[in-house]
Amino acid sequence: MLNLTTQIRLATPADAPRLAVLAVQVWTHTYAKQGINDEIASYVLKNLTPAYFLQCMQQASQQLLVVEHQQHLLALALVDTDSACPTCDDSHVELKTLYVQAHFAGNGLGTALLQRAGQLAAAQGSRLWLSVNAENSKAMQFYQKHQYQQCGEIFFDLGETRHKNWIMLQTPDTA
Repeated sequence: MLNLTTQIRLATPADAPRLAVLAVQVWTHTYAKQGINDEIASYVLKNLTPAYFLQCMQQASQQLLVVEHQQHLLALALVDTDSACPTCDDSHVELKTLYVQAHFAGNGLGTALLQRAGQLAAAQGSRLWLSVNAENSKAMQFYQKHQYQQCGEIFFDLGETRHKNWIMLQTPDTA
């Protein structure tokens, strides 16, 4: 573990370019295990842009949290407080994204963001839900370690390819 002095804060419009680069780095590191194909390139260039992050910040139901250390962004979490869980009627707060730069994984940044997201859900009278790629065992283990349980499945379409995602729900005793 590194000795980091970090702060969690809401993202600002000035963060948008750094958020896009961080998201591209983490997303491609996680999902482009066989290299960059047309589907991956198209998705990244269309969806992980500064404009996307600016749009997220403008949505009243979305909270975009960042972890910063000495003016460097290390991690981000996007929470949507108006996103009904497709498999659980009492959950309407979704952790849409949780990205930690690989160099800083294992330093508690993801845990801190997950806890903050859970607090946002609790303040809305909800448990937090999320979806995670069914092949991302590292992420699955992380969420299970933090008392999230699998409660269904959905699919993420990347071009012509469908990827199974597990829906995970915060257990009642962690809410």
